[in-house]
Amino acid sequence: MAAAPESYAVTEAYRGMRLDHFLRQMLPRMSRTAIQEAIETRVHLASQAPPKSSRRLAVGDVVFVGPRPAANTPSGTPAAIVVLHDGGGWFVVDKPAGTSTTPDAKRPGQDIASRLGAAPAHRLDRFTSGCLLLTRDGQTARHFDLLFRAHTIEKQYLAVIEGHPDRAEFDIEAPIGDATDSRVPGKAAVQNEGRPAITRVTVLAHEGTRTLVRATPRTGRRHQLRVHLAHIGHPIVGDLLYGEDERQFVRFLMGQPVTSPPDLPPGRHLLHASQLAFAPPGTESRITIHAPWPADFGFAAAKGTIEGTSST
Repeated sequence: MAAAPESYAVTEAYRGMRLDHFLRQMLPRMSRTAIQEAIETRVHLASQAPPKSSRRLAVGDVVFVGPRPAANTPSGTPAAIVVLHDGGGWFVVDKPAGTSTTPDAKRPGQDIASRLGAAPAHRLDRFTSGCLLLTRDGQTARHFDLLFRAHTIEKQYLAVIEGHPDRAEFDIEAPIGDATDSRVPGKAAVQNEGRPAITRVTVLAHEGTRTLVRATPRTGRRHQLRVHLAHIGHPIVGDLLYGEDERQFVRFLMGQPVTSPPDLPPGRHLLHASQLAFAPPGTESRITIHAPWPADFGFAAAKGTIEGTSST
């Protein structure tokens, strides 16, 4: 049986608002690209007015958003998606590195949201792997949106970084804003006028010139872990955007050869969302969900010890 569309009434507070801006208010976890895709394919108005992004809404109208159909993608092309925990209205998957969270024009139908027909409650960068939380209905999506806004969902990451930090455990407290001197749109940087950002870092093991760390974001800024680790001189291994030369990232986007670690495919940076902890809808009891050790991380000697001592 097909899922019913979600409905959003236009109240006085939204009188005259553009349709795309209204949906960004109603669905704050959806990207602009995903909202535009929804308007073009599965949004309709009770007034029967054509659903255009620039449509100004009238009080009393109702905006209906149909469910996203699961995409039919060529067999063997996209990486497998493993469900780690299914809570009914929500579920957590182990996102493969190289798979986008939301629709991507260059790889139509291969993103997590399109393949699974569900809405991500948060986002992971394309080349970050690990725990990704998705929702199947609007009520559940709003529940988790409130938890994220209240900072009651704990996220932990594993990262392999360049070099050896001189401390075993420390906080990186540095505000993050737009990188004004970058040619890459959307790149972030430590900026004095940026928004406050704090990351807790714990050194777990060393292997050659690399270090394995656990990184816990205390705030949720765009690219926070990648920006903070690069800021202290220990960028994540394989990170073309926040490494020594962002021109490598530009070349990668253009399909040109880039210099990347020989043991990694170009673009893959060694950042892994290792666990999520939160209280599911209808309960105050917290659960912790772990993603398995990524095969490309190395650190085989440390793997068993670290997995066995993950916080719960």
